[in-house]
Amino acid sequence: MTPLERLTPLLPLIAATGPESDLHRRPSSVVMQRLAKADLMRMVVPQEYRGEGASSSEFMTFVEAIARVHPSTAWTAMTCNEEAGIASAYLEPETMRRLFVDTPDLVIAGSGVPRGLARPAAGGWTVSGRWDFVSGADVADRMVLASQVADSKPLRLCFVLVPAHDVRIEDTWHTLGLRGTGSNDVVADELFVPDEWCGVVENFSRPRPDTPFYRLPSSLRFPFPKVGVACGVARAALDAFVAMASERRPLNHRSVLAERPSVQIAVAAAEATLSSARAWALEMAEELWAAAADSPEIDPKLHARCRLACSHAVAAGIDAIESVVTEAGASANRLWPEAMDFRPDPDFDRGPNLGQLLADARAVGGHFTVGSYQRTVAGRVLLGLPAGDPQF
Repeated sequence: MTPLERLTPLLPLIAATGPESDLHRRPSSVVMQRLAKADLMRMVVPQEYRGEGASSSEFMTFVEAIARVHPSTAWTAMTCNEEAGIASAYLEPETMRRLFVDTPDLVIAGSGVPRGLARPAAGGWTVSGRWDFVSGADVADRMVLASQVADSKPLRLCFVLVPAHDVRIEDTWHTLGLRGTGSNDVVADELFVPDEWCGVVENFSRPRPDTPFYRLPSSLRFPFPKVGVACGVARAALDAFVAMASERRPLNHRSVLAERPSVQIAVAAAEATLSSARAWALEMAEELWAAAADSPEIDPKLHARCRLACSHAVAAGIDAIESVVTEAGASANRLWPEAMDFRPDPDFDRGPNLGQLLADARAVGGHFTVGSYQRTVAGRVLLGLPAGDPQF
């Protein structure tokens, strides 16, 4: 079965647990465990490590399918898959093979941003630091954490994979958008990690596995799934608005909202904006994957166009939601159960809230891999100028 075929039976559960997840500002442990047991938490892990080895477009559409049902679950599933991919990138192959054989339903959270400091110790390394935005920290079995190696010249990085109970989680995630991701801070204080759970590499070095995914620079491994989240959220918003507009009669009007010309124009424009941007992002993902399969070197202009396509698609998703939120008026703050694709029972009265979906999409747009500055970087490269970005 394909990942999407394994995911589909879990979508009603994701829909049902979404409101509670948002309320408590943390992912559903039941959902994450079910995803792991369905082999859906190793999407980008190499096949030789018992992973899916999914392409950029496959991973993007997988995340998108979840985001249409619950944005925060999509984000958490995305980031935990990415962290499993980071651990597989830099730790010893034998360690990762054995880990995924022994615990195939593992959930890995963490951060690949080197916020910590690592020092050598007898038989391993000691790590201290604070890592922010660790989505899924509360439901993870292990954490992958990146640190700078103290006093290393040139700079070296140390990636450690540790049991989740060895670190401290601080409740810092108080947000409007992506509330249910539990993206809290993680803290380690002089944590000793044995050598077998450490990977020490030169800064910006290539990952150990030689696959198309790991041939990509990190700046191209991570933006496409964010597009999946944004496009999935936008599609949920458009579906919710269409369902609402066919039933709601504005104050002092005899006809439903859908009869308004301004609403018709807004829906048409939003559909065109979202669909065209999504299609270009998928096209670039497939072109990039084919290029990486042929060569470990990515043409700078292809790199720039991929970054641009991802940033553009996320912005397009936000624009599409904003347009229908404007037309919805005060109703954008209401729940519309009629728009739910998956309702576990007739009494399940929760549905998409357009205002919340807009906040979720805007939170996606705040991620540095798809932020607006990426368009500046892309424009510089397409004009023949230096990128001005060390990750390019």
